Amino acid sequence: MIPPLVMERMPPKALRHIEKDGNLLRARGFQGEFNHECIRFARLAWRSRVINMLEVGGKMVAVILTPFILITYLMFVYLLAPAETWFSVLQGFLPAIFWTIGFPASAWLCARVIFKLFPGWCVKNGKGPEWELNRRTGMATQWHYSRKLPYRKQIAHQIIQAPFYEFDGWVLAGADRFGPRFDFVLCHRYQKLIVRIGDDLLSWHRFPDMCYAFWDFIQNYMDVTRPLPDIPVLEACRHLDPVTADHDRRNKRSARHWRDMDDRTFDQKVRQMFSDIKRINIEKRPNLMAKKVRYAHMTPEDMLAYGRGSRQSRQRRAKSGLKKEPIRNVPSD
Repeated sequence: MIPPLVMERMPPKALRHIEKDGNLLRARGFQGEFNHECIRFARLAWRSRVINMLEVGGKMVAVILTPFILITYLMFVYLLAPAETWFSVLQGFLPAIFWTIGFPASAWLCARVIFKLFPGWCVKNGKGPEWELNRRTGMATQWHYSRKLPYRKQIAHQIIQAPFYEFDGWVLAGADRFGPRFDFVLCHRYQKLIVRIGDDLLSWHRFPDMCYAFWDFIQNYMDVTRPLPDIPVLEACRHLDPVTADHDRRNKRSARHWRDMDDRTFDQKVRQMFSDIKRINIEKRPNLMAKKVRYAHMTPEDMLAYGRGSRQSRQRRAKSGLKKEPIRNVPSD
């Protein structure tokens, strides 16, 4: 199973555009990767993200609000006629039009022009990679960067690496004023190491189904005995992976399966994948890891120690003479 957001990360029209005009990110030495060897996440510099936010946000706000402003204007023209002409009503609407349509549209246009005139300046790497899942080596890597402070020597970044099979997939459940929200993270089994890959590739969802599907996708990607997941972003490098190339040759898969697909067919496949994920009950699958490891369980005192009652919990244990044992994961025989 593949989450729709991962499928839509590089739709067929984007693949055709890159094939025709080239990949600007790769030309600028972008450190992020999504290929047959690894999934490496890296952010662009702050100015690149601001320009992208102005373009995407300005376009979205202008397109959404334009019909509402137009309908509201026509209603006022109809209700105020014949006392007011359409031109006088338009004059009263000018401030609202400027702030709801003109300002976002100007931000969209300015960002678009800047990107067209100075593409090299707009696309700039950030600090560096944040995490990586390497299919070839089977390792998961995380980078930690120190915060830049004035008049202080910059500390070298820290790299933490561990085998992928030592990580467990966890679904974090939370809530906001709109309802529940779920996010996916990788937690190392033997040390305090959390890789928040869900925040960067999947975002959070109102239901845990997409997190389960994402974990299924990650496991299939890291399994070198199986072919690469069949998604658009990996199509250009499928022939470079021996297992995938052999699988495609035996199944007579077209090398341009996604790139030659029209947008309507692709949208149908995305909707079908969404329906399949909702239909499959992943929570009823057996926990295969339970046969290999013994999970740590938190006592009520431990929960209080991580919440609001941490001080009261420590005082209660001190009075009773109990010692808090450290929580650790111990692999079973």
